[in-house]
Parts: sequence; C-alpha cells; structure tokens
Amino acid sequence: MNITYEPGGAIVEFDKVAYTYQVAETPRDFDKRSVKGDTLDWNNITNLFGDYIIYPYGSTNDLPQIIKEVVDNSYNVPGFLKRKTELLWGAGPKLYKEEVKDGKDVRTRVEDKTIQAWLDSWGAEEYLLKCVVDYQHIQGVFTRFELNKGSRVGQPFIKRLHHASPDKARLARIRTLEHTEPTHIVIGSWNYNHINAISEKRAYPIFDFTKPFAHENAVMYSNMYSFCTDYYTVPDLYGSLEWINRSTAVPLIFKAFAKNSINLKYHIVSPAAFWDRKRTELKEACLQNNETYTESMLKDFERNYLNQIGEVLSGQENAGKYFHTSNRMYVQGHELISEGWEIKVLDQKVKDFVQSQILISDKADKAISAAVNVHPVLANMTDSGKANSGSEQIYALLNYLNTGVDIQEMIICKAINYALKANFKDSGLKIGFFHNVPELQQNTPPEERTRNNTAE
Repeated sequence: MNITYEPGGAIVEFDKVAYTYQVAETPRDFDKRSVKGDTLDWNNITNLFGDYIIYPYGSTNDLPQIIKEVVDNSYNVPGFLKRKTELLWGAGPKLYKEEVKDGKDVRTRVEDKTIQAWLDSWGAEEYLLKCVVDYQHIQGVFTRFELNKGSRVGQPFIKRLHHASPDKARLARIRTLEHTEPTHIVIGSWNYNHINAISEKRAYPIFDFTKPFAHENAVMYSNMYSFCTDYYTVPDLYGSLEWINRSTAVPLIFKAFAKNSINLKYHIVSPAAFWDRKRTELKEACLQNNETYTESMLKDFERNYLNQIGEVLSGQENAGKYFHTSNRMYVQGHELISEGWEIKVLDQKVKDFVQSQILISDKADKAISAAVNVHPVLANMTDSGKANSGSEQIYALLNYLNTGVDIQEMIICKAINYALKANFKDSGLKIGFFHNVPELQQNTPPEERTRNNTAE
C-alpha cells in the first residue's frame, strides 16, 4: 500500500485498486471539532480568564484559525482574497482633506511633513496592509494604541499603532460587572500550544475615541456588524465552506486519476466529525493508560483505517466482504445533515469524468467569487473559451470602486484616523486608499477604446 497525503485528503494505492480520499466538513460548519449546535451560536457562550469573562470567537473560540486552515487548503481562495487586497489598496494609503466642490464630495490629496514623519516612524503602511489582509479574511481588525511614555504628565500623544492578529485577540469584560458589554480585549495564544500561553496573555481596555489618551495602551476592534450576531463579525467565507471543499477536492481527484487511470475506482469522503470522535477516544485512552497523546497516533489510526478500506474494495476474493460505517443525521435549520461516509464509484469514461469535475470546479469558483464579492472578471475567471475584454474589466473595476470600497476603507482606517484626529486635531486630515481610475470608454476616442484593442 502507498499513501500520498494531500491537503484535506490522500491518494491510496494498492496492486489491484486505487482510490482518492477526502475529509469533508459538514455544510456551513467551520468547526472541525464538531461541537453540538450551530457554530454561529456563540452569543451566549463565555469563557473565564482570571478576572475576565472572555467572549469566544466561534463556539470553540478558534474561528479565525479555522478560516486560515480552510483558505490555506484551497487552490483558489487565497488568490481571490489577494486580489481583493490589491483592488482595495490601489495606489496605497494617502493623506487627504474632504471638501465639497460643485455639490460633490471630493478628496483632495494633502502632503504634511509632520504627520508623514509620524506615520513613517512606526510603519503605518505595513500596519495598514496587515489590516487589509485581516479584513478580507474575517471582516474585522484589531489595533493596539500605544501612548508616549510620560503622556500622563506631559502632552498626551499616541506614539504608534500595533496590528493585533485576530487569532490572538478576544473581546472580554470584567467578571464582576453585571452588564454584558465588552470592557477589555485580551491578547495572547488561545490554542495553548506552548508553556507560556497563559502567562503571556494581556488584558487591555477597549479604546474610547472620546477619551483617546485615557490609557497608555488600549485596543480597538473595528468591524462590520453581522445581523443578529453579538460581538464579532461572521466572515463572508462562512457560507461558502462547502463549495471551497468541493473545489479543493477536484485537483486531488484529477491527480489520482492521472496517476492511476487504469485502476482508480473510488472516491471516498469521510466526515470530519468521525475523526474528531476518534481523536477524543484516543485522548481518553491515553489518559487511562497514563500516556501522552500525540497527533501521530491519530495519523497511524487513519493509515490503518484506509488500509482496511482498500483491502475490502480490492480483488474478487473480497466479494463477500463489506465496509461498514455508521451514519449520523441531525437537523440544522430546515436541512437534514448527514455525518456519514460516502463511497462513490468513479466512472471510467475518462471524457465524461473529467468534464463533470470541470463543471463542479467552475461552479465552485463562481460560488466562491460571489461569497468573497469579487467579480469573476477582476479575478481573471471566465467561462471556458471566453477571454475577458478590456472593457469588461474596466467597467467591473469602476463598479467595484463606486460601490465596494467605502465601508471596507472606513473600518480598516478607523483606528488610524482616530489617532490622526487625537494627535493632530487641527489638521482635519484623514488617511484613505487612492486609486488610479481608468477612463470611461465613452470619454476616449473610438480608435483608442479598450474594446477595439482587446479580443472579446
């Protein structure tokens, strides 16, 4: 037996049979640890840390990390999100003053050496780029404000802003308070993967823009409110998980088919919940036997399990054998969700098989594009055999700039604009992203229009 592991699955080869293997999440369920209930229902869940009640980010307090894993395992989602980052960034962040000209709101670029020197002193561009990346993944940004030492005695001044990774920042409140509004943000490791994970956590007051100099260090969470959801934003990627899984599985199937086109017969999908339960069982067994659990134990179990499947599926001598798995069902909303295994017989008609996978992949790409709100043209995605025209790209870009950047920019730049207002209140300046807007087609001579210079 030979097993080639891939992100989210494997290719398993025997002498007489080969199959692809994929671990699938439950639809609309990011939680690989399979907690009971909907992972969006975290409003009433709290954890304790010292003097603070922590509001978990997801039902198992690891939604940012789960999103990272989902994105990292995908062949196309990182590209979509990088493209969104590039589109929003444009020509980069610039200082500007808002003015009204001819009844229209206009941004006028302003150069201010004093303010620019302050921005350069702590790397404002790098900070903003990290914030843009965070926003594209999870639609929220954490920022720590640091005042100059001695600000309480001298002239108060925000020295710099620090980017705080969303996998380390959690909203919290002092546990003695009766109200449920967050009062602090606790920053530290929440996966407890090292010995100092607890001692390194730090609690900071939530930044109050009406009193910007109240604390030497304070943290702000900038986000877009999600309907009927307290505390954190539900990321756009959440609803597209099943399509991401589908698109991720297609290259694995193609690779296996190309490598084993003669004897590749099955595509097997196992529920993540099955492996989560096995992990729990192994941990309990180790606890009883005074042993230390390691993930290699689960990997060894998986390898033996895949071997058993292959032995059952291969050869006529196993015609009387069968592969048994249990199937658990539960209700989620109006849907009946299965946590069972799937064993799909692959059609050996190569053309039909390849075409069906391409159709699945194309549909998944479009669904993901819609979820992350990137026009397929801007993501260099088109229907097969059709090239993107220059005019299509221009109009898609103009539509994006007119409708898709304002809220993003407001959330991402909120902290730095509060700092500008606090430090340089008389300047009236803000920072935002500028874009080199292409000319509309009707404003250019016919012979120079992109439509005439680009294949349709």
